[in-house]
Amino acid sequence: MKNSNALFVSCMLILILAMGGYYVYVLDLNRHRDVSDSYQYYYLDKKVRFWNKYQSMYIIPGHVYDTTVERPFFLDRTGFSAPDSNGRGMAFTDRSAFIFKLYKNPDTVYAFLRLKSELGHTMITVGDHSTAYLDEPGSYEIYIPIERDFISEIPGEVNYVPVSTSLPVNIYALAITSRTSVPGDSEVFSLNYVAEDELEEAVY
Repeated sequence: MKNSNALFVSCMLILILAMGGYYVYVLDLNRHRDVSDSYQYYYLDKKVRFWNKYQSMYIIPGHVYDTTVERPFFLDRTGFSAPDSNGRGMAFTDRSAFIFKLYKNPDTVYAFLRLKSELGHTMITVGDHSTAYLDEPGSYEIYIPIERDFISEIPGEVNYVPVSTSLPVNIYALAITSRTSVPGDSEVFSLNYVAEDELEEAVY
């Protein structure tokens, strides 16, 4: 009987030590994860709003996301809603950020937004100082240059670009793009008023 009890206790000790060793191993793996930046930012750091099914943080400059149905994977968790089921795009309030990588860095990188302002007198700012001012209520297409300080000189590094709005707006389309896509000659920003029927008929 004593031998049986001793054997049972020994087995339990071995089991406890084995489980303890396993949990120490798992915790060590947790501290030294070898995961992609996309996985890190979405699952671990919880900084990115939507998951990229292609598991990459790289964007193709000029690719426009129709935010009435699509979920751009380069948005911070704050500020942007999911696409509205009524087709009004994504609500953008207060502050957020664009988080992305580039395969190569164009001379100038722009944020493109097709949006509607219900209130007017709204400032959309990308980075620290690149601001478009929407004087009147209505729908607009805006190209705002991203300050070089927010774009890494090394392709493949994560870029974190703050973006903010002084008043709520609805975003209908969104892109990170290059100078070649920007209409006109403005080096500050390009802002075009969009008629309501053009906004509804726009296809990307």
